[in-house]
Amino acid sequence: MLKLPLSGIKKIEAIAQSSDEYISLSQGALRIGGISHQIKEYLREILKTDKTDYYQSAWGIIPLRRKIASTLSEKHSTKISPDQIIVTHGCIGALSTTFLTILNPQDEVIIPEPTYPAYEKLTKVARSKPVFVSCLKNETSNNSFWELDVEKIKTATTKKTKIIVFSNPWNPLGITICKETILDLIDWCEKNKIYLIVDEAYEDYNFDKNFESITTLVNKSEWVIKVASFSKNMAMSGWRVGYMITPQNLCQTFGKVQDALLNCPNIPAQYAALYALDHPEIAQNFYDIIKSNLELTINMLEPLIKQKFFSYQKPNGGFYLFLKSQFQDSTDLCASILNKTKVTLVPGKFFGQSGASFFRLCYARDSELLKEGIGRLLNFLG
Repeated sequence: MLKLPLSGIKKIEAIAQSSDEYISLSQGALRIGGISHQIKEYLREILKTDKTDYYQSAWGIIPLRRKIASTLSEKHSTKISPDQIIVTHGCIGALSTTFLTILNPQDEVIIPEPTYPAYEKLTKVARSKPVFVSCLKNETSNNSFWELDVEKIKTATTKKTKIIVFSNPWNPLGITICKETILDLIDWCEKNKIYLIVDEAYEDYNFDKNFESITTLVNKSEWVIKVASFSKNMAMSGWRVGYMITPQNLCQTFGKVQDALLNCPNIPAQYAALYALDHPEIAQNFYDIIKSNLELTINMLEPLIKQKFFSYQKPNGGFYLFLKSQFQDSTDLCASILNKTKVTLVPGKFFGQSGASFFRLCYARDSELLKEGIGRLLNFLG
């Protein structure tokens, strides 16, 4: 029998949701007023019809697949076909389908650290072996630098390696991975028949405009797969709708596996996502708030940075700060902050052992709540 521990992030968030006295800066959900009221009003009208009442395609409803394909084609100056799109049960559904299709027992998945914890769990669900690669480049007592280390990934590759997976922008770091690095990895994957899966759940949050989506490269390699979500850019994490872009030769295979797993993705959520794509101003509004929140967070934490309580590598994407503490393991520090201030943060070791001295702060919150949470942190440590 497969036994998996509950995610540490979920345990912390359960505490945060147990009482209004807590402020959650832990779970990576966009909480800035919730889903747009325009989306909800649109869905109310759809629910008056029978469009959402019955089973539909395991690949997703045709209008949404077409809209995703056309939107990405225009955005990235490429040509994506609806036949390459599978709508999924959030990003996690895309990853689940992909892992369960590709992996055999005892295969290996290379996971650069720090990492989204679900990659390890899904690897184990597929009865395969996670292989972690630390991407901490040079750490001192007061600073650190992270960078996707292609040479370490190459060294970790064996004949059993079937997947390399990471997010871009990178959760929990918030940094983006340059196109040259990804092209180097694709070349390695093609030579070794390894699938490169890039999780672009945070693609709409890139602040320096140097982010290069994997979208343009899916058609250039049969070993490249993109997974993405409407959870972060449209605040739809509770509605569970995402998608994957696959080489055309894999789309039918993945869809059949998803059919076995789900029958079909959530139909009402698909119509909500369709409306959201027709109204990009909704995502733009969230982007503006998140970018402002990043500057707010950095400015408020500046006294603690100057006193060398923490240091960080400034993010250029996503909505997290990955802060280095003065301790080898930040778990006790996060527990003390939780108990004394009622603010929840995530210890870095939940993202891999190489991040143990760090902790993650999510600033995707209403600005007043964010100010209150960071204010409590300042009062506790100042």
